[in-house]
Amino acid sequence: MKLLIKLAVLLLIAHALFRFVPPYWNHTQFERELKDSSIAWRDYSDAEVRELVVAMAQQHEVPVDREQVAVRRERDHLFIDLAYSRALALVPGSKYTWDYESKIDTWMLTPQGRRR
Repeated sequence: MKLLIKLAVLLLIAHALFRFVPPYWNHTQFERELKDSSIAWRDYSDAEVRELVVAMAQQHEVPVDREQVAVRRERDHLFIDLAYSRALALVPGSKYTWDYESKIDTWMLTPQGRRR
C-alpha cells in the first residue's frame, strides 16, 4: 500500500513537471532572446518594436498579443513591458493560471562613428 502511495505521488510530481517545464522554458528563452535582440532596435518605431516582440513570442510559443506589450523610451533606454497569463494543468482535473511578467530595460547601441 505504501508503495502505491509513493508511486502515485511520484507520478503526480512527474506530471506537474511535464506540464510546467516546457512553458517556463519557452518563456525564459523568449525573454533572453528579447533582451539580446532589443539592443539593436534603436531605429525602429514603437509600433515596429511591438510587432517584433509579438513575432518573437510566436516563435517561442508564448501567447502574447499586441495589447499586452508596452514600449517606451528614455534617451538611450528602451523599455519593453509585457504581461500575459497561461493556464496550466499541473494536477489532472485542475487548472492553475500562471501570470508571467517581463520588464526589459535595454541600453540601445549607437551606430559606430556617431558621437554625441
